Amino acid sequence: MAVGCSHGIYADPLAIKAVLKFKRNFKPHEVVHLGDFCDLSSFMSSAKNGEGDPIRPDLINGTKFLEQLEATQILCGNHEARLWRMKESSNQKDVLAAEVSIEAITTTALKLHAKFTPYDGVWQGIKLGNFIFTHGTIYNENSARDMAEIYGNVIFAHTHKPSIQTGRRIDHAVGISVGTLTKRGALDYANTRRSTLAWGQGFVYGEYTDDKLYPTLFIHNYSERWNLPL
Repeated sequence: MAVGCSHGIYADPLAIKAVLKFKRNFKPHEVVHLGDFCDLSSFMSSAKNGEGDPIRPDLINGTKFLEQLEATQILCGNHEARLWRMKESSNQKDVLAAEVSIEAITTTALKLHAKFTPYDGVWQGIKLGNFIFTHGTIYNENSARDMAEIYGNVIFAHTHKPSIQTGRRIDHAVGISVGTLTKRGALDYANTRRSTLAWGQGFVYGEYTDDKLYPTLFIHNYSERWNLPL
């Protein structure tokens, strides 16, 4: 089972409840969070003097969901990656805030005995069966197709747009975006973009062997009722 882009304080409580219910019923051996489990707006390079949402509740919400999910694989997303960049700041207050936040995340991973995969852009990836799992780096209307053309079979987050597209390759590689678990309209920076209308909630589940993975993408339409497959 794989989810992504829950964004800490912006997570939709109904979506979280539904995902955890499905997880209890499905009982997956591997549970992957594809990154951006926190939002960390105050660590954005454009944030002046650390302005943004409060850090503590964002971290608490993000790491709490990882614990509830009992994630076995935790990928660092581009939002968490801000912390590692901030560690290199010349502002020592920023460095301390970043170090404390990183400790909260890594301690959660250790507590869960989960593998934590750092964010290193296009090189990030773990493999299950014949699919690569990564946070994602491409954001356009054909991101799932383009990701498949880069990685082959791939499951990713980042775009908030649940979708399946086939890459223009002779092996018919498939790109699957899991969507988001945030509340509709929660992220102010995207509220003026037409492409935001394509955002949707979802997750991926399926079965796998040593050399094959058979994924299913579940997409929710933002209604209050989740018609879960299990």
